[in-house]
Order: sequence, then C-alpha cells, then structure tokens
Amino acid sequence: MTKTELLDAAKLRVRKSASDGLDNDVQRLVDTALSDLERIGVKSSWLSAPEDPLIIEAVLSYVKANYSISDDYETLIGVYNMVLTKIKGASKYFSEMQEASGD
Repeated sequence: MTKTELLDAAKLRVRKSASDGLDNDVQRLVDTALSDLERIGVKSSWLSAPEDPLIIEAVLSYVKANYSISDDYETLIGVYNMVLTKIKGASKYFSEMQEASGD
C-alpha cells in the first residue's frame, strides 16, 4: 500500500469522501501514527509502504480516534492501543521486513 493509498483508506475510515483542505489534517494524523509506530521500535521498512494488516489497522484506528474527537474517543483510542499491544508482542516488527520470496 502506497502512502497515497493509506491516506485514501484513512479518509474512507473517517467517512471523508471529498478532497479539500481537511485532507492535510488527515495526512498529519497518518504521519503521526506512523511516527508513533516508529517511536515504539517498528522498523521503517514496515512503515514505508505498509502492507501488514496490523500496521495498517494501527494507522487507521489512530486517525479515526483523533480526526474528530467525539464521545467515542476513549473507545476508539482503546482500539488503537490494543493494536499497538499486538504489534509490541510480535518481534518481527522490530527487525527489518524480509522481502517475500517468489517460490
């Protein structure tokens, strides 16, 4: 998934269909989520063009929780934190991603 596709997925997650000035806000949240994953030790090879479902879900959950703060914030940020816990528990994210072999 390219970073543009990730942005499009994030916009879909927050039910934002039009392109406008608020796209920059969604992009900022995507970038913040990726930075937070890097902060906990996820190697950049997992983040540069994310394909892993947990990485993608972490980003989308973060965006959903923080895009338009609502009464559901605690639940939504809890989802993000749960996904972070799963990522922290999987050692593969803390070493460089291996290229898939074509075998």
